Amino acid sequence: MKLSQSFSRRLKTSRSLVFENIMDLDHVCVLHRRWFENLRIGTWRPDYVDYRLTSNFYGLKQEVRVRGAPIDHDRYWYEFNGPLARIRVDGQMEGPDGDLSLTETITLNFAWPLAPLFWLFEPLFKAQKTDILRDDSSLLERAYELERDGFRRSPSAGLLPKVVVYGGCGFFGRCVIQDLLKHSNAQIIVASRNPNANHFAGFGNRVHCYISDAINRESVLELLDDAKVLINCTGPYQGMRLSLLEACIQKRVHYIDVADDRDFVERAYKLRPQIEAAGITALIGCSVVPGLSALLTRRCVEELDGLERVRIFITPGTRFTRGVGSFDCLLATVGEPFSVPRQNRKETIVGWTEAERVEFPPAIGTRTAYSVVDIADYFTQVQLFGAGTVVFKIGSEFNWLNKSLAAIRAIKMCLGLTKLRTFMPVFRAFLRLASLIGTSQGAMMVEVTNGRGNKQRKMKLAVYKKTDGHVIPALLPAIATKSLLDGELSGVGIPNLAEWISTDRLFRELANRGCQ
Repeated sequence: MKLSQSFSRRLKTSRSLVFENIMDLDHVCVLHRRWFENLRIGTWRPDYVDYRLTSNFYGLKQEVRVRGAPIDHDRYWYEFNGPLARIRVDGQMEGPDGDLSLTETITLNFAWPLAPLFWLFEPLFKAQKTDILRDDSSLLERAYELERDGFRRSPSAGLLPKVVVYGGCGFFGRCVIQDLLKHSNAQIIVASRNPNANHFAGFGNRVHCYISDAINRESVLELLDDAKVLINCTGPYQGMRLSLLEACIQKRVHYIDVADDRDFVERAYKLRPQIEAAGITALIGCSVVPGLSALLTRRCVEELDGLERVRIFITPGTRFTRGVGSFDCLLATVGEPFSVPRQNRKETIVGWTEAERVEFPPAIGTRTAYSVVDIADYFTQVQLFGAGTVVFKIGSEFNWLNKSLAAIRAIKMCLGLTKLRTFMPVFRAFLRLASLIGTSQGAMMVEVTNGRGNKQRKMKLAVYKKTDGHVIPALLPAIATKSLLDGELSGVGIPNLAEWISTDRLFRELANRGCQ
C-alpha cells in the first residue's frame, strides 16, 4: 500500500546549494543527529549516493539503506529502504535562485497489513519531516547568505591527505585511527564489511566509514583512488591473502600493515620487485613485532657491536578485551608445532610451552611468559641481524590465565584435537573476567646477547605504559603513516624495519604518546 504526503517551502537559496545538500553526507548525522546515526558509505559520487545508516524514529531503531541522485536542473530523488517500508522522496524546485519554491512529495510503500500502523503514525511522520526540512532550510539559507557576502569554504578539507584503514573498526585499527586524528591532518577512510561510524563520533568530516570487503578487488581499488596510504589492520594474518598489498601495487599507493605472522611477512617480502616497480613504500610488519622489536634490537646491536641471540617478550594488560582476530590467533597456535632458529639451526617447538619468569621494568613487574606463536621475528631477526637464536614469548599479568591456555594446549595434544573453536566461549569468558579485575598496563622488551663466556654482554630495552598499554601496537603504524605523509619517509620498496626511523626520533615519538 502507499501513503503520500507533500511538503512545500520557500527558500532563499540556490539550486546548486540544494543539490549540494542532497549529495553531501557529512551533515546527515550531525544536523539530524536526533533522527540518524552510524552512516556507512557504499557509493559517494557527485551524481549518486548509496549509504546505510541507523534511523531512530521516536525510539524505534532500524537499519536503513539510502540512495539518491539529481534528475535534472530542477528535480532530484532519494529513498529510504527499511525493514518495514520503502520511503521515496521526489523533490521539485521552481523559481529563481534566492527565491525558490521547493516541493517534496513523500511516498511510503508498505505491506497492507501494516496500513493501520502507518495511518496511526502519520502525524509523527509529518513532524519528523517538518523538523528535517526546517534544519535543512536554515543551513541552506545561511550558506547562501555567506556565499553572497563573498565567503568561500576553505578548500583544505577536500585536499587533506587520504589514508584508507582496513580493519579500522577493530581493536588495534581504532587505536591507529585515534593516533592519526591526534597527530596528523589526514582524512581517514575506515573500510570494513560492516563498519561502525559511532566509534568515531565527534571528528566531523575527517573520518568516513565505507562498506568494503578486503578480498573484493574492485571495492578496494575504488577506495584507493587519490589515497596516499593504505593501512592493513584486518588480522588475523595467518593464511591471509596479499590482496590489499597487491591492490596498492596496482594503484601505486603506499602500504603499511601490522602483520605479525611469519608466513604472511615472508610472502609479502617476495613481492619486493613489484613493490619497487610501482614506486611505493611498503612497511611490512610495522607494529610491536616485528617492527618495534627490530628497532630496539638495532639499538642494542649498536651498543654491543653485534648479537648472537635475541629474546623478545610481550605482556599485555587485560583491562581491554581484544577483538575476534586476536582470539583466533592465540587459539590457532596453542599446541601447534613450528620451527624456530636456535643456535643457527632450526628447532621445532609447540605453541604455549617453555614457561619462563621474566622481569619487566619495575612499573610492570614479573610475568610468566610462554613461547606462543610462529612470529615474524623468526624471519626478520635472522634476515636483518643474522641472529642465531630468536626467542619470542608472551604472558598475561594473571598467571591463572596463562595456565588456562597451557591447560587447553595439554588437552588438545592429549585428545589429538585439530581445532579449538569449542574452547572459544570458555576463553572469552576468562578474558572478560580478567578485564574486570585487570590493569591496562602493557610492555614489550628486547634482550640481546653478544659474545660468550667472560666476554658475553647483554642489553635489554623495554617500551611500556603504566596505563593504556593496549595502544602500543598501534603507535608504530601511525608514526610511519605520518612520516610518509610529511615526506620524511621516502624511498621505494620495502624499507629496512630496523632503519626507517632513527632511535632518537623513535624514542621522542613514543614519549610524546606517554610511553617510557
